[in-house]
Amino acid sequence: MTRKLYFEDAWLRHFTAKVTGTRQDERGHWLRLNQSAFYPEGGGQPGDSGKITSGGHEWQVTDTQGDPDGGVWHLLAPEGAEPPGPGAAVEGLIDWERRFDHMQQHSGEHLIASCLYQLTGGFTHGLHIGREFSTIDVTMPDKSVKLEEQTMEQIERMANRLIAQDGAIVCRFPEEGELAALPLRKDPTVTEHVRVCFIGDYELVACGGTHLGRTGQIGLVKLLKSEPARGKLRLSFLCGQRAVYHYAKVYKAVSRASALLSAGEGELPRRLEETLKQLEDTRRELGALRRQNSLARLPGLLKDAQTLKNGRRLITAQLEEHDLPALEAMAGRLVEESGLIVLLCVVKEGRWNLLFARSQDVDADMNAFIKSTGARGGGRPDFARGAAQDSLPWEAARVMAPHL
Repeated sequence: MTRKLYFEDAWLRHFTAKVTGTRQDERGHWLRLNQSAFYPEGGGQPGDSGKITSGGHEWQVTDTQGDPDGGVWHLLAPEGAEPPGPGAAVEGLIDWERRFDHMQQHSGEHLIASCLYQLTGGFTHGLHIGREFSTIDVTMPDKSVKLEEQTMEQIERMANRLIAQDGAIVCRFPEEGELAALPLRKDPTVTEHVRVCFIGDYELVACGGTHLGRTGQIGLVKLLKSEPARGKLRLSFLCGQRAVYHYAKVYKAVSRASALLSAGEGELPRRLEETLKQLEDTRRELGALRRQNSLARLPGLLKDAQTLKNGRRLITAQLEEHDLPALEAMAGRLVEESGLIVLLCVVKEGRWNLLFARSQDVDADMNAFIKSTGARGGGRPDFARGAAQDSLPWEAARVMAPHL
């Protein structure tokens, strides 16, 4: 068993130890120490990283995991000297920036889960601290899988008020008699060596993670969104410096948008809605004009149609249309004529877009034909679309079309 120094002092960054075991797997070399301040992954909190040094050599610790016997194993990066063996003296140094971030997320999660429980009765099942944001999964009393915006705001305000109160965060192992009498927010997941996190007089829950010393050190809590996840409600959030960085990023984006739209921050949603509506109206008008311009070219295309031996007429044209809907409108209008096969091509952004159509009285399969050219795509016997990265399918179509 490894002595878990992070339980005794979550702020310990540097320590000495001895190697008590080694192993190797596909990920690399692992060391077990007689004592460690590295927190092993568990309870939704990632394992610590940092450095281990011994005999003038240094190894990066990239992951930390526990075992069923209470040992803590440290994964060493593959670069460097041969790892130290059993009995070797080592020094450990925690990646403190990463650890402190995890402590902020974990401590902040306690406040969020407590406030959510007090306001809604929602039961939090677990925590996941991700690289960018953290989440908890919650079962709501009414089985709902999403929180109303007003409820999100209430939880966030309540959690930040508790942060401002700067209450003490105390983690310890109560005696069995005391533990049984504690009003825990939820039942422990273990039956022995139950460690309880006490925050003020409002949060008591069994937890084996690392935590801050006071709520004020959390700094800030920001709820991002709630969404369904496997039949439960998943709540995403940020705490501490993550929340501060998020605020700075959002403020910068909002300030930029305000300048572009010549609107105050509070006016942005309305001004943006108006701008998007104007843009959509303009897009529709432009599309209509493009279709009209395309349709105006129909007489010329019909005039230049090639008459085949079987009496059918063939139109092959490489056009410079600006959008594919205009191309489709043109093809649709052309095949209203009888006895007509239409092969149209538009090159857009280096992609050869093909549209093949035929009149209803023509016995030819455009779906099979467009595939025979080597283009990717398909459609109906009378109307098919395809695309290619070069001109070969279009050139093949023009050669084969007179024989349809």
